[in-house]
Amino acid sequence: PHANLVVVSILSAFFWVCSISVAALLWLALPSHGSGGVTELVLAVLLQEAGRFGYYRLCSAAEKRIAAITSQKLFCPDSFDAILASGLGFGVASAFVTLGDTLVHSLEPGSVYTPSCEGLSFYMSSAVHVSLMVVLNVSLMVVATHGYQKRDVSWVVMATGAHLMGSLGTTLNAQPNGCVGSLTALLAVTGFTACTAGRIVWRGLF
Repeated sequence: PHANLVVVSILSAFFWVCSISVAALLWLALPSHGSGGVTELVLAVLLQEAGRFGYYRLCSAAEKRIAAITSQKLFCPDSFDAILASGLGFGVASAFVTLGDTLVHSLEPGSVYTPSCEGLSFYMSSAVHVSLMVVLNVSLMVVATHGYQKRDVSWVVMATGAHLMGSLGTTLNAQPNGCVGSLTALLAVTGFTACTAGRIVWRGLF
């Protein structure tokens, strides 16, 4: 079972990378609207959620094919462990892409402060931001998967809306000392989504 969860995490991470790669290609192809990155963020969120749905459908289809020839469970897209592993795959892939060179530079001596975050090291604020995004992605996977299972669009819309609000909060970093508002907004969205996911799990819906 543990090996299966590793496969699920890697597969979900692959889907996230594919979705964000498509978003990047569209950013290059489409003209800039001068929206301060809001249009690009909305597009990226929608494509990531489309990738999440595509990942779930692929795993569900694969599990049905496997069930026809063996009793062994491979992907288990509806099991709680697999859902958490899938969310973790999305979150970790997002973290690595977001941090990028920042992780390497953080190993060097000294620190960096930016106008958008004068009271907190850039490395520290990036670490907090990425950590919250990992938790958010795990929670989003629980909420969205619940919607897929129940075929209830409202849960999917909730997950997409939470993802969008958390991402749009990062635009506050463009303002002087805006990291406080950005991290606060992300913390609020992550807390709400995590509580919603926890309530779903608590009620035994998985």
